[in-house]
Amino acid sequence: MAQVPSDEWLLAAFLRGEEAMFAELVHRYEQPLHAYLCRLTGQPAEAPDLFQETFVRVFQHAASFQGRSRFKTWLYAIATNVCRSRLRRPAPPEAAADDEPPDRAPGPNGAAASHEVGQRIAQAVSGLPVEQREVFLLKAYDALSYPEIARALGRPLGTVKSQMRLALVKLRADLSGIARDYGIS
Repeated sequence: MAQVPSDEWLLAAFLRGEEAMFAELVHRYEQPLHAYLCRLTGQPAEAPDLFQETFVRVFQHAASFQGRSRFKTWLYAIATNVCRSRLRRPAPPEAAADDEPPDRAPGPNGAAASHEVGQRIAQAVSGLPVEQREVFLLKAYDALSYPEIARALGRPLGTVKSQMRLALVKLRADLSGIARDYGIS
């Protein structure tokens, strides 16, 4: 069985002129990075533009990757910075209610309840202060280690751990009603 090349190997091959290797990196991170961007911003419609902007920056700065961290850590640092830049820009005017797609009819009771729980969790996560939300998402959804998160966000390790603890305390408090409502212990 052939071994899957590492992200770092793909980037190095791209820098040597193998352009297809960059496309492989984009493909490899299409789903997880898109999901991270959706969760971080709370605006799924923005995620494709943020994803594209992230990889434009990776393309432009590929030669500056020094390998002191994993490629994934570097990539998520760039994506987080792209989101921060976007959040600093003035928001576009909101669409009229007529422009919104109609709500879908709820499915079976179990699916409706699961959807509601998912929405309440997403709402609680999006309600975290941005610093805590960044740490929580990178740890819980993207499985970065605390040292990788610290490098990606440019924060001290102790600060990252503290922000994760604060995020978990807030989420536990915000979501305690779900456990009660659905009989989850």
